[in-house]
Amino acid sequence: MAARKSPLINTATTLGKVIAFFLASAVAGLLVAGTMVPLAVGATSATTMAGDTYASIEIPKTTATIAQPSRLLDRDGKELAKFFTQNRKVIKLKDISPWMTKAIISVEDERFYEHGGVDGKGIARAVVSNLTGTRQGASTITQQYVANLLVNDQQASGMDAETIARNGNKNVGDKVREIKWANQIETKMSKDEILQGYLNLVPFAGATYGVEAASQRWFSKPASKLNAQESALLAGMVQSPVRVNPANNPQNALKRRNVVLGTMLKNGALTKPQYDKAVKSKIELNESQDTSGCSAAGDSAYFCNYVFNDVGNNPAFGKTKKDRQNLLYSGGLTITSTLDSKMQKEATKQTRITVPAGDKGGAGAALLTRNNKTGEILTMAQNTNFGVGKSKKNPDKYTEVNYNTNGYQGGSTAKPWTAVAWLESGKSMGTRVNAKRQNYDGTSWKASCLDGGRVSQPKWAPKNATANMNYPMAASAGLYWSINSATVAEAYRLDLCDIASVPERLGLLEGQTTDSNGKIVPATPEAMAVSPAFILGAQNVTALAQARAFGVFANEGKRCESTPYVSVKSNRGEIKLPESDCKEVIKADVVKKLNGTLKPLAETRPTNGNGTQAGALIGGDIGGKTGTSNYATSTWFAGYTSDITTISWVGRKDGKTYDPATNKHYGLNSGLKIRGKRTPSTADSGTFASPLWTRYMAKVADRYPMENIPSVGPFTKNYKNSGSGSAGGSGTATGQSTSNRQSTTNRQSTSTRKSAPKSTAKSSKSSKKKDKEEKKDSEAPKKSEPSKEPEKPKKPKKSDSDD
Repeated sequence: MAARKSPLINTATTLGKVIAFFLASAVAGLLVAGTMVPLAVGATSATTMAGDTYASIEIPKTTATIAQPSRLLDRDGKELAKFFTQNRKVIKLKDISPWMTKAIISVEDERFYEHGGVDGKGIARAVVSNLTGTRQGASTITQQYVANLLVNDQQASGMDAETIARNGNKNVGDKVREIKWANQIETKMSKDEILQGYLNLVPFAGATYGVEAASQRWFSKPASKLNAQESALLAGMVQSPVRVNPANNPQNALKRRNVVLGTMLKNGALTKPQYDKAVKSKIELNESQDTSGCSAAGDSAYFCNYVFNDVGNNPAFGKTKKDRQNLLYSGGLTITSTLDSKMQKEATKQTRITVPAGDKGGAGAALLTRNNKTGEILTMAQNTNFGVGKSKKNPDKYTEVNYNTNGYQGGSTAKPWTAVAWLESGKSMGTRVNAKRQNYDGTSWKASCLDGGRVSQPKWAPKNATANMNYPMAASAGLYWSINSATVAEAYRLDLCDIASVPERLGLLEGQTTDSNGKIVPATPEAMAVSPAFILGAQNVTALAQARAFGVFANEGKRCESTPYVSVKSNRGEIKLPESDCKEVIKADVVKKLNGTLKPLAETRPTNGNGTQAGALIGGDIGGKTGTSNYATSTWFAGYTSDITTISWVGRKDGKTYDPATNKHYGLNSGLKIRGKRTPSTADSGTFASPLWTRYMAKVADRYPMENIPSVGPFTKNYKNSGSGSAGGSGTATGQSTSNRQSTTNRQSTSTRKSAPKSTAKSSKSSKKKDKEEKKDSEAPKKSEPSKEPEKPKKPKKSDSDD
């Protein structure tokens, strides 16, 4: 520890410095009785030394808030984690056992209720003891109280630990400051208030501060329940917390405890029979160690760590990151979070049913649920354990990587982007697209936000997962079956920049990057539009961003920003956080038309893995979209009710997709194993992610309202020559509302549903003209075939992003 130079004299010990000061005061003339304040008499050098020293010492006018741990709670008030450098709970004197107050006064300041801030008799006694070779302190409880206040202030200011005025590192100025401050404190506070403050401030072993935390640490009981011998043990630790730590040094602790009991007997705080009983007792500990940080949050640790990082970066908690972290560790915050622990428990259970914790096959599973109308994050679960440092020893079971905030290829969950732009251009989900075409080598694409207004892809021939589904078809059928060639055909008739604006509005580009000619640049619509491949989900997205985006479709086009907070309170009151920010990013009528397809898709496409469809299990309005990246390195289901959106993800946890050196692909259908078994070569979102979503939502969906999700047709899932050639026409596409969805189940919905017209989208003159010009490309027949159930698709062979 660095030496702290005295501004006055340099003696060997702190006590020696104090003695020198008081000798100078004595030479000067007088000491005020009871307070030991020196009064200068005459003009000697000793007088000047004593008087000037005392007068020049500045004492704090205000003090920092006493450092207390911050607590992270779930939305129902259950504690998830604590953050602290000093584990302390401030309590009232009436909540401290009388035995504890008697013990601390007996051993630290037996004349506490008799003297002022400084005890002249105590100093005289200490001088004699030290001259005879027996070390004895002279500080009163009041002096120790202000000394600890000063340390707290210095720590709060960020002072370097080596320069903080602690015992063994004090100079004469420090001691005189304590004396002067103690004298002042005695005029402003009662003895009981000083004792209360001291017992809440005093350090015990390690990060344990204050008698309440110490009582819980060593005896797992409140300080009000301490008996005589327990109180004596804790009072004895104050002098040297490390040397008399009862867990590490039980013999030292026992000796010191008995010394304290002896002083209690001598001072009349114990009767002889009480003393005899206490001194014969053994030390009986019942330890309970509080842990600072998210490792104590168990299955909620990844959510906890998300909150920890948000506090550090959120201006609402301070001007700098250091200020914010200081507030978290010492500001006594009570953070009531948005986490729904019951849902979190089920989410964790279901992810581990899908991919067991510690599975060595390289796969991961995650679930995130968010409230569409408030942005509140309700769950953040994955199949691994959070453990700082443990991930290096056991990377299969432990990781600090949060799968829900880590970016993975979104696959076909990106296809609604094109569908939104399609509808915004005035077209209908009943409009026919040329899904027969699968080669776009050298094709010129409109991209108005780029120089020249167009881009071309020298070679691009996106294939479908299933070879027999490339027919001219209605846009709704293409989205329902997630047919790549249908989405590409739609995009060809649009402006790539219009499509790329959709994920930006949905909030999917935040924090993401895209690779442009080998250079990593921030993701923007312009950066995405340089290549049409983005429409099939090559872009990395996070589950959290996906939840925000799909929540827009459930919330009539309004996007609400994500938040992990219900409220945050500090010792000084509530911290004002930004109010829930919800704004319309897509017109409600466009979302209604999109939901005309995404609702029947969600009712039938995800099952529980045993063939039971989600619509039958959940029992309310749902919408959603499947997603599978190349070679199933990431598989998704993004689904929603009116109030909540849940994103399920199962994929390669390290995000690895392809090794050009070995021409090796990595994915669920390319060699990954779960439970030691190779996953099927046909694996896609329906293999793991969709069943995970369905099983989980069947258990938790009814915890939040499931109201009607407004939707209109036209909709058909017939992919053979369905749809109308007119941009706004309905043709023979089935225009069904939520009251008649082409589900193979006969379940009754719990919500009230209204029929919608067969077609609500009317073509404009401009869209008719455009469709006429593109008639050759669309290859739309004059008459479409009647709507019918499609043939059962064959299992796919993965190529480009598809599902």
